[in-house]
Formats: sequence, structure tokens, C-alpha cells
Amino acid sequence: MRVYHFLPAKYGIDDVNRRRLKIATLDDLNDPFDLWAVAQPDAQLRKGLREYRKHLASHYGMLCFSRGWHNPLLWSHYGDKHRGMVLGFDVTDKHLNKVEYVADRPVLKTVDKDIADKLKKKFQDWQYEDELRVFTDLHGRDPPETGLYFADFGPELTLRKVISGPLSDTAKSTIEEAVGQYEAPVALTKARLAFKTFQVVTNQQGFSE
Repeated sequence: MRVYHFLPAKYGIDDVNRRRLKIATLDDLNDPFDLWAVAQPDAQLRKGLREYRKHLASHYGMLCFSRGWHNPLLWSHYGDKHRGMVLGFDVTDKHLNKVEYVADRPVLKTVDKDIADKLKKKFQDWQYEDELRVFTDLHGRDPPETGLYFADFGPELTLRKVISGPLSDTAKSTIEEAVGQYEAPVALTKARLAFKTFQVVTNQQGFSE
């Protein structure tokens, strides 16, 4: 399935050059309710969930994608205020986990086998992200002093497209140099703000250079 990852241009170019994507750690997510979405009226339940989430955070991270790239909020929040870029990947369907957006926190009476599904829920106001996630093991940091983890590009995470943001000043030649090392072609797109709708669309005129 084709999915999209938003990021600042300098990190996007670095990821393309190094053929890798940063893994989001669970303790560094921007929504404090993430993986903490269930209702927790009982103190013992809260304690159990806290320990469970701590265990998850020490062993797993995730790659975060959106189904589309046209929503201006995504560019504003994750694409460096429209100055960044989007990397489009083909990701194996079986690895993608759909986020379910809900108005109310689901009730969990015990830490049971359904907890994993309940923890994939998010508050409905996040639904503009239209998010899909890939959960992955955390391996060695690279380099160790940064505290960052990365997933390598490969058959199950294949770069297919680079979209330069409407306000990005990254030169086309810089992007072409980065994708030129790939065996399969990677499509380049320059984005612009739509003229009639609140969307980000393809600039048919291409890059300005």
C-alpha cells in the first residue's frame, strides 16, 4: 500500500541518502493519550497499564504514515510548516495497523488480550492524520549518543516518491542527487497550495529552478 511520511527537508534528504527512516519511540509521541487511550477508573488498572506501556516503550517503536498527502494540517504540523517534504513508500499491507478515532475512551476492566487493539485508538480530533502505523522492534541506536533508532529501507519499506513542500526551497538537484542512487525510479513532485480548495496539490509547473 502507498503511504506517506511527513518530515523537515533536511531530515528527508538525509533519510533518502542513508536509506532509512527514524523510528518514533513511544515515550516521544506528541499525543500523551497515545497508547494510553483506555478509560482507567481503577488505581490498580492504571498501575498495570503503566507497567505494560513501560514494557512496550522499552522494546518497541513505530513508523507513522498517513494515507494521503493533500491535507494542509499535515504539512503544517509535520512537514515543517509546508517547508518540508513527504516521502511516499510502498509498505507491505500486513505490517500496517490502522488507527481508530473515537469520541470516548474505551473501557478496559482488566488487562486482557484485547488491550493491544484498544491501545490503537486515538481521540477523534486526530482523525485528520488518517494514520497507519508499523510497530517495530527497537535495535541498537545509530549512533548511540543520539538516542535515535532507524528502520532500513527494503522490500517491505520501499521509497517510491518524494514530494517537496509548497514553501520548500530545497533545490530539485539536491533531491535528484539523493534519489539518483536508487535502482528503481523514485518520482519527484513539487507541491503547491490549491487555488480553489483547502488542499495541497501537485504543482504542474514543477520546480522553479
